[in-house]
Amino acid sequence: MYRLKRMLRKFGRKLGRYFWSAQNAELGRCAFSDMKRFLPSDAAPLIIDVGGHIGDSVALFKKAFPSSMIHSFEPSPQSFEKLKQNTARDSEVFLWNCAMGAVAGKKTLLQNESSGMSSFLQLGEFGWGKIEKESIVDVTTLDSFLAGHGIERVDILKSDTQGYELEVLKGAEEALRRNRIGLIYLELIFSPMYKGQPPFHQIFQHLAACNFALVSIYGIQYQRNLADWADALFVNREYFGKRER
Repeated sequence: MYRLKRMLRKFGRKLGRYFWSAQNAELGRCAFSDMKRFLPSDAAPLIIDVGGHIGDSVALFKKAFPSSMIHSFEPSPQSFEKLKQNTARDSEVFLWNCAMGAVAGKKTLLQNESSGMSSFLQLGEFGWGKIEKESIVDVTTLDSFLAGHGIERVDILKSDTQGYELEVLKGAEEALRRNRIGLIYLELIFSPMYKGQPPFHQIFQHLAACNFALVSIYGIQYQRNLADWADALFVNREYFGKRER
């Protein structure tokens, strides 16, 4: 009987692990599905889309959260025109032809022939494309934007700024300190894609110090048999606690 009970307990533990892993099998496969774990299915989240490019991220957010309100920022004049065209039908998408950074002012945007590679930073060893034009663009900070528009809380902050993510986060110091941002979805660059870009662990440490925990890393891309870049989702620990209760 003892041997039978031990076998049953062992089988029960295995079965429990199986159901636990099956329940969580999809976690980490899709960032937008994972965002829905923290936002109710009928949510109308406020989303800040930094580095809107031509509207691809807006389309993905609208598919995941049809009732969302999105503020999309894109500094490139050419990409901004395409962004306007691609989002013209949605009245809840607000467009801003400027960048976000640590301080407000103006900066020189290095516009790449591959528009998705345009950045404030010079191309590094793993970068590609060719700089076709330099444009002086406006830069604001997330803190000043939120204050100027009376926005108390951001459900999702997305940043895809080609090596400039840490500067965007530094410009959101007050919002981060006051736990006013729920989820952060951004690009992590592992390779020397741009000169002067912060190492990815510095971004991780910065977010950890601001009360954020890593949910998952998605779609790691490789170059020369090395990790090149990926997207990552972070959740504010206070936000997570509220959703868990």
